[in-house]
Amino acid sequence: MEVNYGSSAPFSLGVEEEFQLLNADSLDLTSRFDEVLAAAGGDVRIKPELLQSTAEAATGIARTVGEAIEQARELRRSVRDAAAEEGVLIASAGTHPFSRYEHQDVTEQERYRELIESMQWVAERELIFGLHVHVGLRTAREAIASANALRTWLPEFLALSANSPFWHGRDTGLASTRSKVFDSFPRSGLPPAFSSFEEFELLVERGVRTNSFTDYTYIWWDLRPHPKLGTIEMRVCDAQTRIESVAGIVALAQSLVATLADRYERDGSLPIQPVTLVAENKWRAARYGLDSDLVDLEHDTERPAREAVRALVELAEPAASGLGCAAELDEIERLLDRGDGADEQRGVYEESGSLLAVARWLADQTIAGL
Repeated sequence: MEVNYGSSAPFSLGVEEEFQLLNADSLDLTSRFDEVLAAAGGDVRIKPELLQSTAEAATGIARTVGEAIEQARELRRSVRDAAAEEGVLIASAGTHPFSRYEHQDVTEQERYRELIESMQWVAERELIFGLHVHVGLRTAREAIASANALRTWLPEFLALSANSPFWHGRDTGLASTRSKVFDSFPRSGLPPAFSSFEEFELLVERGVRTNSFTDYTYIWWDLRPHPKLGTIEMRVCDAQTRIESVAGIVALAQSLVATLADRYERDGSLPIQPVTLVAENKWRAARYGLDSDLVDLEHDTERPAREAVRALVELAEPAASGLGCAAELDEIERLLDRGDGADEQRGVYEESGSLLAVARWLADQTIAGL
């Protein structure tokens, strides 16, 4: 296993956004990734995913949140412009309001063909879109300890990012349908806690040796170590419609990881909460988003999700100041005030009575202010 912790500046960032490709007339998903990539001149930052109606845009390594978000803005513009050349729109949300997975084309790459062959319906219905945030760590030991502790707060990140209330033309009653669709994948969901990086390495070694998976990139936990990149990768979030929401989530992630890593270097340990109780919070966040009540696992009391998120922001503020992302962290309060993406999508539907209007709103807001 290639291990590159410490190869970039501490708490460096990478941001990956998965965009929907929409037919400009019907607003349905369209399997046009190959044409969009060609129109973008083969930009290596724009990558395929399992289905041809998805375009992933991945920033390079950024030292600050401001730099990462500027790269993300530029990539949104690039994907938007390349798509427009092919009569295609882009939109960002965890699911499309009405498109069906049965109508999507699979990307013709060996990895994706093998996934469909091995997982069948589980992979076929992966018509979902996420936001992934990488944060660089100084050592593998620090990365494992920080990931163990950050796992506790993944439900708060899911509540903040919940942006997929519709699936196949109906309101599922969930704030994050995407998270429940993806939970059907093997090796998905909340990660285990590891006593050391060597324990993680041994797990991967055994998995490869037993032909359980090809390498650790086939482990799709909500949060995973990414040794080759020298990061931990947070994968729990729904794709965000507003670029400002991306900025707030990335700032909160970077600042909390820095807080945990520094605490680990000072104290030599970090608290680890039982996965069953974290999973209870994750379910509440998937069901109700920011309107959920989450359990404060430090005190075993319930509190509103907004209160839980504000407590994380308060914890992150000193690190955010030192990292230069205090302004981006302030976006979290604005997100809390307007509601999560699921709230916004439902508001558009209640006003219009039309899922077409929801799709149009998503497309418009995805490129707003670029």
